[in-house]
Amino acid sequence: MSKRLATAVLALLIVSIPGWADDVQTGNWKLNVAKSRFKTSPAPKNQVVKIVPDGKDGVKLAVDIVNPNGEKSTIAYAAQYDGKEYPRTETGAGAVAGQTVTLKRIDNHTVERITYLKGKKLVTEQWAISSDGKTRTVTQTGVGGDGKPVDNVLVYEKQ
Repeated sequence: MSKRLATAVLALLIVSIPGWADDVQTGNWKLNVAKSRFKTSPAPKNQVVKIVPDGKDGVKLAVDIVNPNGEKSTIAYAAQYDGKEYPRTETGAGAVAGQTVTLKRIDNHTVERITYLKGKKLVTEQWAISSDGKTRTVTQTGVGGDGKPVDNVLVYEKQ
C-alpha cells in the first residue's frame, strides 16, 4: 500500500509542475511562406523563430525576419505563461519600440500571446502546435504598432 501511495504522490507531483513537462512550443521553426496567408501585409522572404524554455514556466523567443525588400529585423522577448506583461524588443526595418507581450497557455498545444504598446492592446496571436508536433500555426488579428490592421495566418515547420 505504501509503495502505491508513493507512486501516486510522485505522479501527481510530476503532473503538477509545468516546468517538468516538455513545452511543445519550443524549438526552431521556419516559416513556410507558401502555406501561410498574409491578408494585411506582404509575406516576408524568410522568417525563423527560435523558442527555448525560460524560468519556471515560460519561454525566450527570438525571431529573425527578412522582409520582401531584403531588409533584416529581429524580435526578442522572454515571458512566462502567467498573463503578465513582459518587454519585447525589435530592431531593424519597421521596428516599433516600447512594446510588451503577455503569454497565456490555453492547453498543451495552444498559447495566446497579446502585444501591447503603451498599455494599448495591439495584436492577439494564437499559437497552435499540430498533434504530431511538426507544425506551428500562428493566427494574428488586431492592429500593428504602425496602426495598420493585422490579419494573417503563419505556418511554421519544425527544424
